[in-house]
Amino acid sequence: MNYLKSLDRRERLIAVAILNGVFIISLFFEWGAGGARAWDADSVWLAFLAALFAGLISLADAFDYEVPRLPGAGVSAYLTSITLVYTVVALMDIRDQSWGIIVSLIVSIVSTFIAWGTWRADRA
Repeated sequence: MNYLKSLDRRERLIAVAILNGVFIISLFFEWGAGGARAWDADSVWLAFLAALFAGLISLADAFDYEVPRLPGAGVSAYLTSITLVYTVVALMDIRDQSWGIIVSLIVSIVSTFIAWGTWRADRA
């Protein structure tokens, strides 16, 4: 926890972008028994787009690229939380979980925590 507080805003936003990239990669890992991957699900495009846009907005905000009419950290925090919700719902739905869903759960928890902390710090 103290390590995250020692990071400056740019480093936290870059971490959120990297973790969202890892989440996208974890969509191709095995999530369930029998080789079931997240990418085989019909609704995976929602989690993919949320992670992609959250990562891109975080990078744009980290490097001071102005996105019109969007609070970068707030939108990134919201989109990153969608990946967490998607992973938790998939975790409840899949009977025999595999290591891929655990990776995506850990990554989405950490990235959501960092993104919401950055957004809260911006509002204070």
